[in-house]
Amino acid sequence: MKRKLAWVGLGAALAGCAGGGELGDESTGALQQGADCAYSVTTNTYNGPDYWGTIVFKNTGSAAMTSPTVAFTVPSGVTCDHDEAGWTHTQSGTTCTYSRTTGLTVGAGASYTFYYSTTSSSSFTAGGVRISDPSCGGTTPPPSTGLTTGQRKVAEGLTSIWENDTPALAYAYAENIGDGRGYTNGRAGFCTGTGDAIQVIECYRSLRSSGNLMSKYMPGLTTINNRFLSTGQNQAGTSELDSLGNWRSDWAASYNNTTTQADFKSCQDQVVERLYFTPALNEAKKWGLTSALSKAAFYDAYINHGSLSAFIKAANNALGNSAQVAPAVGTNGITESAFLQKFLEKRRDVLYADSTWREAVDRVAVYEKLRRQGNWSFSTAVRNDVRARDCWGTTYPASGYTVRQINPDGTWSTPSSVTYSCN
Repeated sequence: MKRKLAWVGLGAALAGCAGGGELGDESTGALQQGADCAYSVTTNTYNGPDYWGTIVFKNTGSAAMTSPTVAFTVPSGVTCDHDEAGWTHTQSGTTCTYSRTTGLTVGAGASYTFYYSTTSSSSFTAGGVRISDPSCGGTTPPPSTGLTTGQRKVAEGLTSIWENDTPALAYAYAENIGDGRGYTNGRAGFCTGTGDAIQVIECYRSLRSSGNLMSKYMPGLTTINNRFLSTGQNQAGTSELDSLGNWRSDWAASYNNTTTQADFKSCQDQVVERLYFTPALNEAKKWGLTSALSKAAFYDAYINHGSLSAFIKAANNALGNSAQVAPAVGTNGITESAFLQKFLEKRRDVLYADSTWREAVDRVAVYEKLRRQGNWSFSTAVRNDVRARDCWGTTYPASGYTVRQINPDGTWSTPSSVTYSCN
């Protein structure tokens, strides 16, 4: 029961397959492949007239890097467009991620000069430079701060209901749901046609060279992703993947195989952490929202729409903060409850405004119900036994999500009976 959506209203074209769209200023950096290394950036320049960028980094750790990843952000509208020998890159929004096609050793204390090119003729400084490498220890980034373990499980479980009709994170899921975004996959609906599924496979390839069923799809994914970047349009086609194998079967097998499961799971978790969860928490902090409920609502919107900008702008405008002063909560008497209410109402309107999206409008209602109940910290069990029509009127269609109950510790069950209500 996947309901992956694209947001093409409110003046921005935003992909709904887990953030394949333009993240703009909300982008916080690149996918972390491997663990963050100890390093210092000694040179960071981009010469616009020459279309040429240079990043020099020094390995300040005690061990050699063996296959480093270099990631950074570029100005909005700029496309990274060149790979030096031994490198390949992907781009999601304003984030460019370069990884090795062959091994590269950067010894402890040694420096490396990395070159790149973009479409920009204006000079700039690359933002958020991040160097990571599998040899730097560990493969999964630390969890985002701001939520307890239980609260995060509730937040992720709710979004998983909308993505897979179950609070259990569906790492093995892969399907072409006919939404114009290629194959939709995994725990967050990573899509082959919107720029985030390729990042999962890039990460997985950097962690596992043997027994990797997904490596063979990189040429096809790269072709699709380049078309996505050059046109700015979601890519529905999968022929480049289908000619290389059975994508759905190989994706599922990569998780279900006990030998490869940990690496494949780790890469899906890393993409979610870097592209969606951390940006959502950063936005909540920026605007002064502190509750687990608000953070969960922001995370779900990020996964669904790829950006929060227009929702946040609309909420501020509705509350008299047209200057977009941050933090908004506490400004001119604005409360977190009022801000979240307007945020959700705007998101509801976006979903309902298009006949294709209307079927998912109920995913907003549960956050509104929890707001009205005052369950800000998920201290009591959460149920999605609420529809948009229960909160805002009978004009809204029923989405048909199975009702689940998620307990404060993240465990869940399916109630035997349901009474729909927004109170």
